[in-house]
Amino acid sequence: MDAPGWLAVLPHGERIALSLRTAGVPVAVTENIAAAVEASDRPVVLIGHFTGAPAAVRYAQTHSGIAALALVSPVLGMWDGASNELADLMDEVNFGAPLGPLPTLWLHGSDDEIVPISDTRAGTDRIRGSAFEEHIVNGLLSDGEAVTRVLEFVRRVV
Repeated sequence: MDAPGWLAVLPHGERIALSLRTAGVPVAVTENIAAAVEASDRPVVLIGHFTGAPAAVRYAQTHSGIAALALVSPVLGMWDGASNELADLMDEVNFGAPLGPLPTLWLHGSDDEIVPISDTRAGTDRIRGSAFEEHIVNGLLSDGEAVTRVLEFVRRVV
C-alpha cells in the first residue's frame, strides 16, 4: 500500500497511532507539535485524542501550517479528571480563538462516560470554525471507527 501524502501528528494517543500506522499512514506521536510540523515535507493532519486534544487545539489556535485537525473523543470544555496543568490548558483553549476555516473533525461516542459528550460539546461549541464537522456514533467510539472516519475526512479535505 502506498503511504498517503500526509503526516498524522498526535501529541498523545498510541492506540490511534498504531491503527493509523496499520492503515499505512505515516505518524509522529510527539509533544513537540511545532517541530513535527516544521520537519514535515507533506501536509500535516493534527489529531487530538483524549487528553492530547487541548494541546492539538491550542496549537491550531495559535499557529498556521496544518492542513486539518481531527479530534477523537477529546477532553475539551470541562472535565472532572483534569490535572491543574491540563485544566489550565483547557481554559486557554476555551478562551482562545475559533478555528476559522481550518478543516476540523470531531468524533465522539454518545455513551462515553469517561469524557461525557455534553462536557466536550461545551468546548467544541467555543472553538467551532466555518469548516467544522462532527460525527457522533451511537455507543462508544472504537479505534477502528475513529481511524476510518479520520481517513475519510482527510481524503476529502487534504
